[in-house]
Amino acid sequence: MGVDSALVWPLLPVLLATTALLFVPGALAGAAAGLRTSLVVAIAPAISIAIIAGTGVVAPLVGLVWGPVPIAAATALTALALLAARLWTARRRPERREAEARRRSEPVTAAAWCVAWPLSAAVTGYTVGRILNTPDAISQTYDAVFHLNAVEWILKTGNASSLRLLLEAPQGSVYPLGWHTVIAAAMRLCGATDIPLATNAMVLVVSGLVWTSGCLALTHVLFHGRPLALLVAAVMAGSFAAFPHVLLTWGVLYPNFLSVALLPALLAAARELVPTAGARAGSGPTGLLLLAGALGVGGLGLTQPNTAATLLLALVILAVARAVTTVRTPPAERPAGALRRQALVSGGLTAVLVLTWILMRPPRSAGELWGANYAASSSIGEAITSMPAPLWMIWVPAVLAFIGFVAALRTDGYRWLAALHATTGALYVVARSTPDADLRFFLVGIWYNDSNRLAALLPVTAVPLAALGMLAVARWTRALSAQLSDAQWARGARKRLTAIGERVRILSWWRWAACPVLVLFLVQTGPLSGAMSDSVKTLERTYMFSADSPSITPDERALIDELPDLIDKDAVVAVDPRSGAALAYALAGVDTTLKHLLHRHDPEVYVIQDKLNKAATDPTVCPAIRKLGATYALYFPGKTISDQKPFPGFTHLDTAPGFELVARQGDAALYRITACG
Repeated sequence: MGVDSALVWPLLPVLLATTALLFVPGALAGAAAGLRTSLVVAIAPAISIAIIAGTGVVAPLVGLVWGPVPIAAATALTALALLAARLWTARRRPERREAEARRRSEPVTAAAWCVAWPLSAAVTGYTVGRILNTPDAISQTYDAVFHLNAVEWILKTGNASSLRLLLEAPQGSVYPLGWHTVIAAAMRLCGATDIPLATNAMVLVVSGLVWTSGCLALTHVLFHGRPLALLVAAVMAGSFAAFPHVLLTWGVLYPNFLSVALLPALLAAARELVPTAGARAGSGPTGLLLLAGALGVGGLGLTQPNTAATLLLALVILAVARAVTTVRTPPAERPAGALRRQALVSGGLTAVLVLTWILMRPPRSAGELWGANYAASSSIGEAITSMPAPLWMIWVPAVLAFIGFVAALRTDGYRWLAALHATTGALYVVARSTPDADLRFFLVGIWYNDSNRLAALLPVTAVPLAALGMLAVARWTRALSAQLSDAQWARGARKRLTAIGERVRILSWWRWAACPVLVLFLVQTGPLSGAMSDSVKTLERTYMFSADSPSITPDERALIDELPDLIDKDAVVAVDPRSGAALAYALAGVDTTLKHLLHRHDPEVYVIQDKLNKAATDPTVCPAIRKLGATYALYFPGKTISDQKPFPGFTHLDTAPGFELVARQGDAALYRITACG
């Protein structure tokens, strides 16, 4: 099933607003810091989130109402501060100025970027659009209720602080709101009111632009902007169903989805900061990359901290690999003090990683939801191919990534990439198949013991490895061609072909024609392959909107849309969130007793969830109802989210005394609570 083009038009305003918010603030800051163009584009979303979500934290502390104006002010201040720091640094070290200007003005294979980025956005966005099917699709999964309601809560309260999320915590709780603040800001910027529509616009921008620009930037840094590598990476970014697709259908894990999309750009910045062996003067990073990268890491942390732990793991591997290379370099060829500096950096990063590994993990109970559920041999195969079950195997990307992995192991500058890929794969296998609960929690507790979160990390390294694999194949092909051309039996044929070529004046246009043919082949065997279509059919089920949907059915949605006309403006509606009724908060702006399936621990909430249907006979119910201010109740019988048992107090409300029917759509009904006078 594809996306109806007539339905895409409502997406455009919020799509443009989301794109502007994710790229403009960060791009201004990156340009002010003097980064090279590819990194300005790629790292912009991470810096933008640091500014947008960071403003949400600071605004209430200084008595400001969060919104577009404080975000614009914070953007201007950040860019001016970076520009001032850069000018001050240039004044102190004038010898670097000319080298940096030279590097920024070197050919950045602009033509390849102009082709590769739109191509990557198109093939990746097309597949994601097929999963969503409609612009206002709602994920029928466990966490969708919370994520949609969190955006509504920010819009209603003006509080976007990640330090005081009051949605389901009366005293406030710490929760990274990077994903939600961007959506809320985009809706305010363009006047949008449909939260599912705005959420899907964010999904398309992140998958089509944020993820792809990061993959291209990482490929650019690793392979020095080679056009073939960029074009291959452009297609590969949309060829591994493990990302961006899995996290959009499992959970649904929107913050993790965004944070993984930010990761390749930050890896590119980290790689740019590490000098290569034998690097010439002036070939180091341009501008204030370290400071801009730190801002990007802040944005990553305000989105999902477990991906910041992944980045830290990558930094340790990269630093250790560089230190090993330095040790293997003859002392006479090492820069003065290089080994000591790299040892200090490696040791410091390792210490931080150990502390993070020990301290930054959720409660053990939060990771016990997902146990080992697969054979180790099959899990290893999935890690090698970056294709987790039940998704279908897409062979060409998997084979290219494997070839690239072997090539990386044989090349000094890329061994760290192979080591990171192998480490992520090993952690995935542990989460997927290790029965030892203690070992699983120690190794993968940071990722909630969840193999899906770790599976989504595999394409971060698989995409550049696939590009390296194609470069290796091209190199082997050229070597084989040279060997064949030197063969005795081929000389006569070569002379005849040369004569024919001279006669018809064959030019070297075939070299240019080979690239589009290769790209078309990769597209057809990757994003547009039959295996990807089969995977889409599996993944799109979580967005299906039908009479047996587990979260919201058409009848239930129709009743929710009528709620503002059926109840008082300030009325509170009692809901069972497991039925999807709590989405009335995000979809209709109606206040509900609960706004997430993991709700707060109030005694009154427990009374209502257990005994609401006994309001006319149980004396403990009405005081709880009055305390919560509930005057209506939504009754959504039928399937529940994740097949959970409905709350006992919300069963058979249609026959319980003390409830007056206000409106009905199919089996869905709204009742006025009359039992409490």
